Amino acid sequence: MIEDIRGAASGFGVRWTVLCGLGLAGGLAVGLGLAAPVEAIVGMMLVTPVILALAGSMFGAAQWLALGRNPRFGASWVATSGIGLGIGMTIGIVLVEMVGQALTGEPMRLQALDMLGRLGGLTFIGAFAGLGVGAAQWLTLRPAAPMARRWIVLCVAGFGAGLPAGSLAAELVGGLQSPVGFAAFLGVAGLTLGVFTARGGAAIAAGLAPRRAD
Repeated sequence: MIEDIRGAASGFGVRWTVLCGLGLAGGLAVGLGLAAPVEAIVGMMLVTPVILALAGSMFGAAQWLALGRNPRFGASWVATSGIGLGIGMTIGIVLVEMVGQALTGEPMRLQALDMLGRLGGLTFIGAFAGLGVGAAQWLTLRPAAPMARRWIVLCVAGFGAGLPAGSLAAELVGGLQSPVGFAAFLGVAGLTLGVFTARGGAAIAAGLAPRRAD
């Protein structure tokens, strides 16, 4: 019995981590690829939150698959994931740019910073992205999975570690400007996030599982 439980937990962890990696990488890739047409529709001011919301929705859909495609919360999980990432990461980006401009006296671009500065900025942006996603998802699932109270903290840690980890991986294969480096950034960021949040995801899945009658 114990071996079966451990095997199920291990299987969920692998599935969750892989789908988080694919969801975040695919969502950000698609969102960034649609930046130009989205900007033409909504304008420059809204393009960032809109493409990030699209990326967050795809990321949430991948997580929903890992959770067993529970029909009660599928639509709300996907929608709130998009809203949370769109708001959280946008706020993080804006704050990093504002702080950078206040310190240097000129507009700041994250890619123009040295490695330490870029890692610090990505950690900050990732933490706000995780705060937005975690809070939105937790509010959605709170009635059904109250045991997942640490979910926000896990998301902040996962995104906060995932983005700089992805940046480090990109530096090893040509940098963010190269296709291979950008792919490494997306993949490593998503997988790192998945590892950090796997146990919390398992707790949520357990809370959503139908109860067996005695």
